Amino acid sequence: MKFYKKIEDIDPRLRFLICFFYSIFVAIEKDFSLFFYYLLLPFFLLPFINEFKKFLKGFFSVNFFIFLCWLFLPFSIPGKVIFKILKFNITYEGIKYTFLMTIKANLIFITNYILIFSSHPVRIVHALQHLYIPQKLINLLFFTIRYIPVIENEKNKIERAMRLRCFKPETDLHTYKTIGNFVGQIILRSYERSKRIYKAMVLRCFSGIFWVYYHFKWSKKDTYILISAIIYFSIIFYLKWNRL
Repeated sequence: MKFYKKIEDIDPRLRFLICFFYSIFVAIEKDFSLFFYYLLLPFFLLPFINEFKKFLKGFFSVNFFIFLCWLFLPFSIPGKVIFKILKFNITYEGIKYTFLMTIKANLIFITNYILIFSSHPVRIVHALQHLYIPQKLINLLFFTIRYIPVIENEKNKIERAMRLRCFKPETDLHTYKTIGNFVGQIILRSYERSKRIYKAMVLRCFSGIFWVYYHFKWSKKDTYILISAIIYFSIIFYLKWNRL
């Protein structure tokens, strides 16, 4: 918990900017020799993981998708053939591209998870508002974050009702109709709830802006981290520029 508080003490706006520039640098990188420098930031952030089980769950989810890419991309990208499996050719370019994608996805996931997604969702939206993201997008994100648990609760109620009626999914017409009704009920209840929320907001004279009581404060520690981040990205940019 001690490490988590240290991460939370860093201004969320600064954490967003670091993740934004880091993700861009990593995403456009094609030189394998520079990934040693990109590894420094995630390596430094690893001790700050608070909920390790939740981190592993997200990590395995990302890499499961990448594993599926390994099953197809090495066969799909044309280039120098390394070996064949039946009638399929595995190319050097395909393996290189997939390996590069694997490294990039994991580096971006680790950095964004620790710096951003370990925070409360409302703080994330608040930080985006301070970074002058369009207000309509901010409102959309806020309502999405706020009402996903509400819709999930409605889904759980319907699932409990189905279990009480001894519903067992099978490959028959009754199951397909039941699942269709299940999805329709979720959509209908979400729509009805959205109308009630809209009427409540109209009664409260909602003007399109969510006013917040607590505002972020910039500290000396944030200044030191900002300077360190500028030096870090400047070194990477210098090394990348010299290799062009």
